[in-house]
Amino acid sequence: MKELIISALIGYLLSLPLLVSAQKTPDLKKETETFLQDAMAKHHIPGLAYAIVKDGSIIHQGQLGKANLSWNAAVDRETAFQTASCSKLFTALLLGRLFEEKILLPEQKLEELLDSIPSSWQGITVKQLASHQSGIGMADFSKATTTKEALELAKKQEMTNEPGTRSFYVSSDYWILQYLIEQETGRPFFEVLTQYVLEPLGMQHTYVNNNDDTGIRTHQLIPKEAAVYAYQDGKYVVSDMQFAKTGYSAGGIYTSIEDMAKIAQVLDEGKFLKPETQQLLLTPVALKEDGFGSFGIGFIAQDYQGHKVSGHSGGPALADFVRFDKQKLTFIVLSNQRGFPPYLSFTLASFFISGLEKPVLPEHL
Repeated sequence: MKELIISALIGYLLSLPLLVSAQKTPDLKKETETFLQDAMAKHHIPGLAYAIVKDGSIIHQGQLGKANLSWNAAVDRETAFQTASCSKLFTALLLGRLFEEKILLPEQKLEELLDSIPSSWQGITVKQLASHQSGIGMADFSKATTTKEALELAKKQEMTNEPGTRSFYVSSDYWILQYLIEQETGRPFFEVLTQYVLEPLGMQHTYVNNNDDTGIRTHQLIPKEAAVYAYQDGKYVVSDMQFAKTGYSAGGIYTSIEDMAKIAQVLDEGKFLKPETQQLLLTPVALKEDGFGSFGIGFIAQDYQGHKVSGHSGGPALADFVRFDKQKLTFIVLSNQRGFPPYLSFTLASFFISGLEKPVLPEHL
């Protein structure tokens, strides 16, 4: 009997490290959702969806809160969120495919593609447009009803800098890119995006609304569209951004969490685009004189606490996509509240990547 007790005691003691380890292992999904619920309360976010993708697989995904407060509709996997500037990730994949089909080429110059351009545009390449290095100032594209009109407005803008010498996000680049895409394919941007990206990747919940705001506002119905809100003076107000069809390459795409996660999955799998094309999308484009800009093709490409990351945000904070390239680990949050910094995805990353510090927010938030 004494030997049995000693044997049992030894077995228990040997198991203690395993028990302690199990107790200390964090429940990352629980931590993720606790943090997001706290953020929703802090920033008055009615609803959101999130996904964490590793090595091509969704390891955590969830939906919280309401997609529409008027009808008390819950967020689900198919809820279509307005992504604002995060739409450029879709444009990036499209450009990658058009490069491979040689419909457009990264080093093509605008004078090779357009009949008449300002002298200051000479030498600007498609790659410089896609990486915000053209130096062309921002036009008021609300006055344009066609991509041709948008192009003509862009031609009237002053240059902010010599092409290729600086990354400058507030530019006319993506409206010009959309004109080029439509000119070279002979079809509207979203039709081209559907053919080359959405259908091949099985994205069934990605849309544009073809908004017409010239008189009585009209736009197409979007299945399970999340309303967009701002929180003002202690109450919610509808605060959706009106994107015209002349600039869908820059913003205006609605998508679900599952469709947005597919962008991360195809990057991890590395089969949708050739390796060299994908590398072009995710790598900072060199500046003419020294160093690199802050963008690849459509993707923000930067160093973050010693990690190479790529992605984009839009809204601010309607959509937030952050990929840690070496780890093949992506954090995505889609929400329906405009007016807080895009920090949620980077905070989620701190739960999963050892040594990563949480973002520090301004004190007034």
